[in-house]
Amino acid sequence: MTVLWIGGPRAVGKSTVGWEVFTRLAARTKAGYVDLAQITFATPPLDRAAKARRLDAVLRVHRGAGARHLVVTGEFEDVVPEAELCRLVASRDQLVARLLLRGAGKGPAIPGDDLRGLAEEDLRRLAAPTVVLDADLLVDTDGRTVGGIADEIMDRFFGG
Repeated sequence: MTVLWIGGPRAVGKSTVGWEVFTRLAARTKAGYVDLAQITFATPPLDRAAKARRLDAVLRVHRGAGARHLVVTGEFEDVVPEAELCRLVASRDQLVARLLLRGAGKGPAIPGDDLRGLAEEDLRRLAAPTVVLDADLLVDTDGRTVGGIADEIMDRFFGG
């Protein structure tokens, strides 16, 4: 099973783009999708080791079910060794705009979104500059559609 891990800063579009890539893969083969934020909600918050155990369990289930591909979205904390890494990047202005939308309850509906209702000042502070980590593909999301970004990722990792 191939694992494609899509990461990047808050509000860059990891979940939205990852879901689009997954739906394209699922239309042609057995595939799975996991959003790390969605599988690691807990009180108190999980530490890195607990998050890694949850991800490992999800990987085993998908492998056991015969998935050929798994798309993972989330920060590159405990990367699966065999994962290919795709990092989404955006300008600070774009991140601020997206964070403000999410804070206002607009944009993608994300269960448990901790950005909803945050003060504008706090949202602006979250627009961290992009730190480029090792990645197999770096994708600039500024001014691009989800479909266009997914096209680039599909071409690079899955031959279109």
